[in-house]
Amino acid sequence: MRLRSTAGASPLITERAPPPPATGDEAAGSAILPLLEHGDTRVDPLLTAAFDPGDPYVAKVRKVRAKLLATARESGGIDGRLKLALLSLQGGDEAPILTANLATVMAQMDGPTMLVDADIERPSLDRLLRLPNQIGLAEQLAGMALRLPLMPTAIERLWLMSAGQAASGNATLVERGAFAEVADRWNLPAANLLVYLAERPRGTTAFGNILEKFDAVVLVARRGVTPLSEIRRAIDDLDRHRVPIAGSVMS
Repeated sequence: MRLRSTAGASPLITERAPPPPATGDEAAGSAILPLLEHGDTRVDPLLTAAFDPGDPYVAKVRKVRAKLLATARESGGIDGRLKLALLSLQGGDEAPILTANLATVMAQMDGPTMLVDADIERPSLDRLLRLPNQIGLAEQLAGMALRLPLMPTAIERLWLMSAGQAASGNATLVERGAFAEVADRWNLPAANLLVYLAERPRGTTAFGNILEKFDAVVLVARRGVTPLSEIRRAIDDLDRHRVPIAGSVMS
């Protein structure tokens, strides 16, 4: 899997904020990062960031993190309580893999991180983090969860809210209002929130309405597959709701 910056590739998909210089903790390398042993079966091997911070792919994931954090801080976000999102526009399998690795890097470098799989129709993050998907976001939004369905992962300081079950129209619950306001009612501790959201099969997902009041979002598209019209629509929708776009990734 390759991640490529879209800077200069198209006026529709350009960097919205330049990445900041490497911070001290980034430069320090693996010495300060809580890592898993290679072969640890508690997470999928595709979570490269959990095992090998020196991998070239992980370096690219850290650049995505840097862009998100820089944009969030410019928009007034508070460290430790940022609401960030990765939005997949026909991103295929690469988008959830990127999200899981991004969440891992954030947990390693930025402290407690809550990862939410908001792609209820096509759950994926539970498989990558090898956790059950019995009760999750769908049940939480439907008022069916007896307690907040956050699960600790094998990765230190990373929690997952899986997508839950898509039965009885639960998948449409994500589009009923601003997700930031919903998450505020969960009374989460001081932690960054990272939400994975994907275009629904029928298209025309109300991204701006869902991600209003988020601190930053990154778009993921597939080169030669995602129509430019779909990218344009998503960007225009986010701009109308004043959602800061940190940039985009072509997979």
